[in-house]
Formats: sequence, structure tokens, C-alpha cells
Amino acid sequence: MTSYSSRAVALLRGINVGKGNRIAMADLRECTESVGCRDVATVLASGNVVLTHDRPIPELRQALEAAYAERFSYDAVVQVFPRAAVADAVEGYPFESLPEHHDYVVFSDSRQVAGRVAELMNDAVRPDSTESVAAGPDWVYWRVSRGDTLKSAAAKVLDSRENKVHLTTRNLKTLLKILAVG
Repeated sequence: MTSYSSRAVALLRGINVGKGNRIAMADLRECTESVGCRDVATVLASGNVVLTHDRPIPELRQALEAAYAERFSYDAVVQVFPRAAVADAVEGYPFESLPEHHDYVVFSDSRQVAGRVAELMNDAVRPDSTESVAAGPDWVYWRVSRGDTLKSAAAKVLDSRENKVHLTTRNLKTLLKILAVG
């Protein structure tokens, strides 16, 4: 087996939102280090972890989900991407940023799910709105008016039972902060 070191980004779904799944970032860093990750940094308090690792991404994801579930009693859903893929997602954002809008990237653990979700979200967008959806390889690009993030028909696609276990959404501004960590 070849040894390598690589930077990756782990995106946890559903922590520190509302009253449930409260996790201190110091504890999240410590838990991440406990599975052999190095140079661990968290960004904001919404489950963004930048790390260095020595294993294939699927194995890293499995180790992180197991460690987080055990340590935090949390049914962990973690998307793990090479840092370079996150940079590609940010660089490829296809929409003009508009005032009073959010620019999102919806990450998926399945290319098939990402494609299906992009199609369903795009079909749900009202033609007379400024909301926009486009497919990326393992993610979906989404621009939505502030105040409509949870209310739009496209948002309902993200929250369906079959989709939400495969997805996590990040604001473009958050992703830029993640990439600034290195």
C-alpha cells in the first residue's frame, strides 16, 4: 500500500443548528485527530473540518463517521472531499452573485444523487424568479433569495428523506473561509 498525505475537507451535516447536535469545535478537532488526522482546523461552528490524512477518502469518511457517532452520540453524516475538489466547486460557481441572495454549493456523496437532485431542483424553480440551479460533478450549485432558503420548492428537494442523507449545503462565503485555511 502506498502512503500519501493529502488535504481534505470534511463537511458534517446538521450540527450546531437549533438545539440538537451541539458539538464544541475543540472536541470536534480532538475527535478528528483521534482517527489519525493531522493539521486539523475547524471553520465556523457548523461542521467544517480541514485536515491532512493518509488514507483513501471512503475509508477516511467511514472512520470519521464512526468516531463522531461514538463520541458525540450523533448519527453522523459526513461528506469528505479532497481540498482541491472543494476549490474546483468554488471556482466553478456559475451564477452572478446578487444582492439579497445566498450562493450555495450542495455537496453529495454520490454523483448519481447530485445529478438527480440538480434536475429535480431545477424543475422546481419558478421561471419568473432569480433562483437558479446548475449541476456540478459531485455537487449542485444553487442561488436563492434570502428568506427563501428553507421555503423554496427547490429547497424541499434537499430535505426529502431519500436525498438528505446524501447531501450537505454550504454557503459560498463559508467555502472561501474553508479554503483560506489551506
